[in-house]
Amino acid sequence: MNKFKQALVVAGAFLAFAGVGYVSSDTVHADTPRVDMVDVSNHNGQMTAPEFVYMRNTYGVKAITTKISEGTGFHDYTARGNIASAKRAGLYINGYHFLSSTTVAGAIAEADYAVRMARADGLPVGAVLAVDIENQYQLNMGSRMQSVATAFENRVRAYGYRSTTYTGGYSASVSPAGEKAWLAQYPYVVSSASKLYNRDHGWQWSSKFTFASSLGTFDVTQLYDNFFTAGTDKNAVVPNVTPSKPVKPAVNHDTSAIKQFKNAGNRFTAYKSFRVDKISYVNDCWQAISYDLAGGKDANWTANGIPLAMLDNVTRGNYRATRVGDTVKFMRGYNYGTIDRYDNSSNGAGIVEGAYGNIWYNANALLNK
Repeated sequence: MNKFKQALVVAGAFLAFAGVGYVSSDTVHADTPRVDMVDVSNHNGQMTAPEFVYMRNTYGVKAITTKISEGTGFHDYTARGNIASAKRAGLYINGYHFLSSTTVAGAIAEADYAVRMARADGLPVGAVLAVDIENQYQLNMGSRMQSVATAFENRVRAYGYRSTTYTGGYSASVSPAGEKAWLAQYPYVVSSASKLYNRDHGWQWSSKFTFASSLGTFDVTQLYDNFFTAGTDKNAVVPNVTPSKPVKPAVNHDTSAIKQFKNAGNRFTAYKSFRVDKISYVNDCWQAISYDLAGGKDANWTANGIPLAMLDNVTRGNYRATRVGDTVKFMRGYNYGTIDRYDNSSNGAGIVEGAYGNIWYNANALLNK
């Protein structure tokens, strides 16, 4: 990926991936391997939805993998925007963490940090959060790095993400034995018939690819399976929590409120204040339930809980603890947007609230601006 931060730019480290050379932007043509996935990071600057749309429409790009973090203290400032832009462009969304550690304990600590940053950035659970191993001191360890990579992957899987190891083709021994990896090698000459590492998830075949829509150069990958395109596109984002009510709308039986939202292009505004009827620490955050917005007292924390971090406290302000009985309203940014799902049987409107996942609201209550 060659997306080192500040002092971590080491000229020799990534050259191990290059093989005998690379495909320059001047020689990329119709007879090159597919451009299925693009890596992005602060190296490329903040990406926009139109840039990703151009990549999708012109080159057939299906997925992006954005740098999330590095070590236990570096968070890529472009990750949140890249994820949001890729979602608007209809691309599959994945992330990666640049590993610094050479120990199992260190890898676990870095995985915990990567997951915290990924959640904050809105990387959907179910997406890939790969471990990037390319420091020369790690590559020199060879197969002794396998337990370290395995520890990272297992840790992020415990949080609901999928994972694999990214490294150079000539350094594949650092990837856990028997695992399908994501490997880089940049030959001088490639063609559409080139299929290096086709038993793995993908082959990153150039780090110098250019797009007319964007400045700079990009790493591009030809994928061999659906590992990086598995249920994380804008229409199939896996929520951070699982709704208790299945999303199976009854055909041609929209409720009156749902019809109104659909007629309005699925847009909503929610400026009205409402009462907090319950408060609890659930799903790793403090949440509130409003019986009105949830559609009754049988509200479920997983389906209907609203993170307090999304709410402004009208009763006592945001600098004092919210209590049951307080009046609150949605913070700016959460008080308008697009409804992502409907459930006719419960008159439910589902809204994917960024990193918090999908939350179900009663459509009638949501209509009351």
